[in-house]
Amino acid sequence: MLHCESIPARASLHDWTIAPHRHHNLHQFFWIEPPSDGRGGGEATLEGRAYPLAPATAISLPAMSVHGFRFRPDTQGWVVTLPAATLERQLAEAPALRGALAAAALLRAADTPPMKPPVGIFRAVAEEYAGSDLGRAQALAALAGLLATWFARALASRAAGTAAGPQAGAALLARFQAMVERDYRSPRALADYARALGVAPTHLSRVARALTGRPASQLILERRLLEARRALAYTSMQVAEIAYMLGYGDPAYFARVFAKATGESPSAFRARLGRL
Repeated sequence: MLHCESIPARASLHDWTIAPHRHHNLHQFFWIEPPSDGRGGGEATLEGRAYPLAPATAISLPAMSVHGFRFRPDTQGWVVTLPAATLERQLAEAPALRGALAAAALLRAADTPPMKPPVGIFRAVAEEYAGSDLGRAQALAALAGLLATWFARALASRAAGTAAGPQAGAALLARFQAMVERDYRSPRALADYARALGVAPTHLSRVARALTGRPASQLILERRLLEARRALAYTSMQVAEIAYMLGYGDPAYFARVFAKATGESPSAFRARLGRL
């Protein structure tokens, strides 16, 4: 069931600070409202990285993404939460939309200038959620789909550089990202993904580099490393267990890959977090 609440309703109870956490089966959408007095905002932490939280910011948080917030007092906005399975069903026939929403993302107004901000959708969700009219559940489901579509379009637009950009490339990238999100625990290589998508590995990498600034192989690695960091930070799994979970047959090789990408070994990464 969809849930909607204002940011002050929750944040004010915790001194406007939400410690980093994650939801196993929930997808969340945030909107930070531009205040009339210029106040509001703060800082968001997404997957261990801090971002300034300016007013007129939209955030999409898929299940299992680690996030936290330090809001300035009196920040206004909304949080819409719905089961990830519900979103999956709604977007079952739209893999490009699912792919666009696969990773945590923060969107500022300047990121999507051709698009209207989603404030109207958030307000409609809040109004419907607070009411009890006939068909409330159906209306909320429809609005949730509309909200998800707005985020997917905005993220695809940002990736393409313009809303009128290379739509075919954006669609291919979204399909690729959806596959990576589904299969990152497998040892699938770039060639395997390209074959499944019906394109050459070089073409897939060109599209990924053009739209994200990184080759497709790097996107695969980043998703695996993200899950590795999550497991090191939030579970007691041994490094070897994490390696096998992510499709690495040799834990020592996994440790070398991790160290090359992050500048420290998995054990050092975990120890450093324990000292914070």
